[in-house]
Parts: sequence; structure tokens; C-alpha cells
Amino acid sequence: MGSESFSRRLPLDHCEPSAWFVAFHTESPRWWLNWLAMGRFKHVSAFGYVDRAASWVFFDFNLDRSRIYVVHGRDADPMIARFSDKTVVVRVPKPADAVNSLNMAVGAWCVPAVAHLIGMPGCALRPDALYRQCLANGGEIICAEGSTDETENP
Repeated sequence: MGSESFSRRLPLDHCEPSAWFVAFHTESPRWWLNWLAMGRFKHVSAFGYVDRAASWVFFDFNLDRSRIYVVHGRDADPMIARFSDKTVVVRVPKPADAVNSLNMAVGAWCVPAVAHLIGMPGCALRPDALYRQCLANGGEIICAEGSTDETENP
């Protein structure tokens, strides 16, 4: 199912964010993931604003289950702060619909799940690789916790 309409009054592309904010977390709550996820970033999540609903959508893939939160308007401010804490946030525009393209996700962890959610082509397996891929595909750093030259120019 692409971005067609269920009816002429409800285009589906109006029901999803026009851009995703991908949060690259420098810490994981699980010590062994901090060790296993070699590189600067240890976890990745995403959030975006849906104009039609005047709400924010938050996506966080964890080992126990995926969590999707929908929060209306300014009530989302604490969630945005939570998703942005100790992270680098990259704004990634929604890709143009490619009805005939194939974008399969490999694996069941945060990186392939978020890459698939935002429509990022490729095969990034680690958060650092997805970070570089987002920047290479038009992503823009909008929040850099403890910004350094390394953050600006990966």
C-alpha cells in the first residue's frame, strides 16, 4: 500500500510525518549494548510531526517490543526532550514515494527498524552507519549534544 487515498478526502501521505527526526543515542540502558554497539552511538529512535493530527509520533524499537507513542501538540515537549537527551538528532526528509521500489529490513533491532520506518535505502546495521547514511541522503543535524567537530563532519 503506497500513499494513495482511502478516499479523496484523506490522502495517506497527510497522515504521516513530512520529515523524521532520528535520534542517535550515545548511551543504552543495557550495559552489554553499550559494549556490543561499537562506535559512538548505541541506540537509535525516531519521531515526527503529523500536521493533519497536530500530533507527534514517537517510535522506539527495543528488545522486548516496539513502542509507538502519539502525543498531541505541546504535550509532546517532555517526550521530545526525552528522545533528544544525550543524542544527536538528524532531520531526514520523507523520501519520494517509489511504489515499485523494494526496501527490505534485515534484522530485528533498532537500526534496521528505524531505517525501514524512515524509508532509508541501504543496509546499515549499526547506529554509526545509519547516522552517516542519513547525512549522505539529505539529513541535517538539528541537535548535537556536546557538539564537536566530529559530530559536524563524521
